[in-house]
Amino acid sequence: MASPAGGLFVRIIWRILGFLRPYRAALVVAYISLFIAVSAQLTVPILIGHVIDDGIAADDRDVILTGAFLIIGVTAVQAIFTYVRTFLFQMLAERVATDVRRRLYEHMLTLSFSFFDTSQSGQLMSRATEDVNAIRRFMMFSLRMAIYSASILIIVTVVLIREHLTLALISLAVMPILVWTSLYFSNSVRPMFARVQQQFGEMSSVMQENLAGTRVVRVFAREDDEVTKFDSSLRSLMARHMEAIRYYSFFFPFMHFISGVSLLAVLWYGGRQVLNGSISVGTLVTFNIYLTLMAMPIRQLGWIMNSVARAIASGERIFEIIDSRPLIRDSANAIELAEPRGEIRLEDVTFTYPHAPRPALRNVTVDAQPGEVIGLIGTTGSGKSSLTALVARFYDVSSGRILFDGVDIRDLKLSFLRRNVGFVMQETFLFSSTIRENIAFGNPDATMEQIERAARIARAHDFIMAMPDGYDTKLGERGISLSGGQRQRVAIARAICSDPRVLILDDATSSVDTETEYEIQQALKAAMEGRTTFVIAQRVSTLKDATEILVLEDGSVAERGTHDDLIAAGGIYSRLYELQLKNQEELAQAAD
Repeated sequence: MASPAGGLFVRIIWRILGFLRPYRAALVVAYISLFIAVSAQLTVPILIGHVIDDGIAADDRDVILTGAFLIIGVTAVQAIFTYVRTFLFQMLAERVATDVRRRLYEHMLTLSFSFFDTSQSGQLMSRATEDVNAIRRFMMFSLRMAIYSASILIIVTVVLIREHLTLALISLAVMPILVWTSLYFSNSVRPMFARVQQQFGEMSSVMQENLAGTRVVRVFAREDDEVTKFDSSLRSLMARHMEAIRYYSFFFPFMHFISGVSLLAVLWYGGRQVLNGSISVGTLVTFNIYLTLMAMPIRQLGWIMNSVARAIASGERIFEIIDSRPLIRDSANAIELAEPRGEIRLEDVTFTYPHAPRPALRNVTVDAQPGEVIGLIGTTGSGKSSLTALVARFYDVSSGRILFDGVDIRDLKLSFLRRNVGFVMQETFLFSSTIRENIAFGNPDATMEQIERAARIARAHDFIMAMPDGYDTKLGERGISLSGGQRQRVAIARAICSDPRVLILDDATSSVDTETEYEIQQALKAAMEGRTTFVIAQRVSTLKDATEILVLEDGSVAERGTHDDLIAAGGIYSRLYELQLKNQEELAQAAD
C-alpha cells in the first residue's frame, strides 16, 4: 500500500505534469532529441575502445583516423540534438510557468471577498512568484534529467553486464545505497522546503505591508522598529533555508564519495584483469568511461530530488488556492434580465461575516425604487458598508433575501449584477495607467465623449485638462500623483461611465472639502436620475435630499425617514445633526 507521502508525491507531480498537455508535440520532440543525444553520447566510449584496441595497440593508422572522424561526427550529432532538447525543455518550462501563473491569477479573481479577508497579500504574491519558479525549475531541469538519468543508468547497466559481468557487479554494488539515500533525502527535505516557501510568503507580506504604508511608518518615525520586524522575518527565512542546506550539504559529498569508492574498486579489479590478459586495455577504458557516465546521473539524483521536493512543496501551496472554491458563484440556472430597472429590496436580511462573533446586520428591510436615493448613516461598524456589499453580492446573506427587479440576486449571473451595480469605494483605488483608462475601467468600450461626460459630472474634467497630457496622463501607483479629492472624483467618474442601474456611494465625498462636496452633490443629481442610489455618509448634510435615510446602530435600523422627519423625531439622527452643526459653527468662529 502506498504511503500518504507517496500518494501526495504522485498526485502533485501528476497535476503539475497536466500543464504539459497543450504542448505534447513539443514534449515528444524534446524527448526524441534527448534519446538521440544520449545514444550518440553512449556510442563514443565504444569508438574509443575500438580505436585503442584495433588502432593504437595494432598500430593501424587507418583505424585511428576513421575512428577519430566517427567520434567527431557522433559528437556533432550529440551537440545538435542537445541544443534542440535544451531549447525545447526551456521553452516548455517557461510556457508552463506562464500557464500556472495565469491559472492562479484567473482563479484568484473568482474567489469570494471572504477569501481575501483572511489571506495575506504577501503569501499570495509568493505563490505566484517563488512557488511558480520552483515548478518552472522542475520542468526545466528535473523533467529532462529524470529521463536522461534513467536512460543512462539502464543502458549503461546493460552494456557493462555484457562487457564484463564481474566488473559490472562490483560497480553496481553501491546502487542500492545511493537509491536509498536519495529517497531518504527527498522525504526529509520536502517539508523543509515547504516551510521555506511559507516563511518566504510571510517575509513578502511584511515587505508589502510596509511599502504600502511607508508614509505612516515615516510620519510616526517607526523606521527602526519596522526594520527590526523585517530583519526578524528575514532571519527566520534564513534559518529555514539553513535547515535544508545542512541536509543537502552532506548529501552531495556523500554521493560523490560512494561513487568514488565504486570507481576505485573497478580500477583495482579491472587493472589486475588487464595485467593477466583477461581483458584488453580498450575494454577497461570503455568500461571506466561508461562508469563515469553512470556516476554523473547518480550524483545528479540529489539535485533532481531537491528540485522535485521544491516543486511538490510549491505545488501544494499553488493547488491549495486553485482548489479553493468561491463561496459566491453563479447558480446552475442563473439568468440575466433583458431590461434591468434597478429596483432593490432587502427582506429581513441578517448577515454575519465568516468567523465573526456577532452579526453585522440584523433583520434589515429596505425598499429602493429607481430614481430614489437611500441614505445610510451610523457609527463605525454599524453595518452601512456591509449592507451595500450585500447588494453587489460580495457576500451572501445569512438569512432573508435581496431582490433585484423582483429576482433574488442569487439567481442572477454575477457578471450581470456587477455590471449593474456601480461602486465608489470609501478607500479609493486607481490603477497605474492613464486617467482615461481608469475612468473607462468598468466600460472598456466607452467613447472619449462618454469618458469626458462622466468626468464633467464628477467635476473632474477641469483638473484633468490642467494636467500635462490631459486624459492620457499616466498616474502613479494607486493614483498617488493626485490629491485625495481628485482621486475620489476620478473614482466617481469611473462609476458613472459604466452606466449602472444601481449606484453606491460609500462615503464618496469624505476626502473633499465642503465646497467641492457641494459641487459633486449637485453634479451627481443628474447621474442619479433614473437610478437607484445608496449613499453612505458621515456628514448629515450629504443626506438632506435623500428619499429615505436609514440610521444604523449595531447592525439594526434604529431610525428611518426623510431628513425633516428624523430631525423632528429628535432621535439619534437629530442629535448627530446638532453636533455636526455645532462643530461647523465652532470652526467658522475659529476661522474668524
